[in-house]
Amino acid sequence: MNKYYPELDTVSDVLEIIPHPQCRSIAHAIRICNDQNQHIVTKLHAVAAVLL
Repeated sequence: MNKYYPELDTVSDVLEIIPHPQCRSIAHAIRICNDQNQHIVTKLHAVAAVLL
């Protein structure tokens, strides 16, 4: 998996620790959007899931 910003993995790990129900989906969306190999539709789906 090629990443745009490897530091965002640390941010995602910290977000998963926060006991808010939306934090896990935000962390997941960050990981997907940070992956250079993911298709744009997959990235849009992850962001839409966070917004809904």
